[in-house]
Amino acid sequence: MASQFFELIPQISEWFFSFGYAVYGMILVLGVLIFIHELGHYLVAKLLGIGVTTFSLGFGCKIWGFQRGETEYKLSILPLGGYVKLVGEDPEASEEDPDEPAEPEDPEKSFYLRPVHQRMAVIFAGPLFNILFALVLSWILHMVGIPVPGTWVGEVMPKTPAQTAGLRADDRIIAVGGQSVRKWMELVGIIRKNANKQITLKIEREGRTLELPITPTSKTAKGKDIGYGRIGIRMSERVYKERYGPIDSAYQSLRRNYYIIRLTVATLYGMMARTVPADIGGPIRIAGFAGEQAKRGLAYIVGLSILLSLNLAILNLLPIPILDGGHLVFLALEGLRGKPVSLRFRDMSAQVGIVLLIGVMLFATYKDSMYYFVKWTQ
Repeated sequence: MASQFFELIPQISEWFFSFGYAVYGMILVLGVLIFIHELGHYLVAKLLGIGVTTFSLGFGCKIWGFQRGETEYKLSILPLGGYVKLVGEDPEASEEDPDEPAEPEDPEKSFYLRPVHQRMAVIFAGPLFNILFALVLSWILHMVGIPVPGTWVGEVMPKTPAQTAGLRADDRIIAVGGQSVRKWMELVGIIRKNANKQITLKIEREGRTLELPITPTSKTAKGKDIGYGRIGIRMSERVYKERYGPIDSAYQSLRRNYYIIRLTVATLYGMMARTVPADIGGPIRIAGFAGEQAKRGLAYIVGLSILLSLNLAILNLLPIPILDGGHLVFLALEGLRGKPVSLRFRDMSAQVGIVLLIGVMLFATYKDSMYYFVKWTQ
């Protein structure tokens, strides 16, 4: 028994440190993104002269904090969220009329006494700051160097044109048919267009440059024609850093973030329309991804932060009552009607929103559990 226990120590240690990477990576990434989100609400409220009583990173019991002016700044025990409490943000109804809000303690700093467009600005500032944060991070990352999969060969599949031509793992393909390539997708694009045509691969191997003739096939191992060329290699994990100047980095940041936003919106629409499978990643999967990216390096953590920051902005803009999007819908209705939506209706809507969010969280946890169960049993 003792010998079996000692044999398990390396596996237990590996699991422990992997778990640590995952937890610390998730807390770091989500903590920063939540802080940026709440900072947007806070700064715009202060800019408009609206009172802020609490700025909390996290929910539940306070574990650390301080008071400065009218605002209490605190760190709470549950890191998966945060909030900014405004003066007059959620006034209680008066005894005379439940639909009429009570008089605030400081009318000049009261949130609900401000014009609709100012209240909408405060609410929208949270998601906006997440988007701006993603743009800035992406801009910096492109200037410092963004990891791009290179043209190194990770694995050569048996009985394929690559094996026949003499390609080996760790070979770097630097040109195809006389056309220079640096990115894996450039290599794939050229090979796909040259099905059943002989081309020449220029490769680097152990300090030497070689040229290998190869004919991409359009057939699978079972003889099925797939309509495009393939040579039977897998991508290596090796990458190179692609750097841009400040102006080009700004353009690349806008382009890539627009693509992420468009893909996220399209995926959400597809899940609601049931044209794509419903697959939502919750805290467990985020922790797993954060741990994996933390091991790979800072650039990958930054890349994950960009993706999650944009997703946080989009999800917060969904028209669910307790989210920013739901508040914006209520304010838009108030602007159209000329009077606020009744507190009774807002309370009922909030309850429905809470039920929806709990349902989504339970579904995400279930999907996460199944994802890792399948992964562990493979």
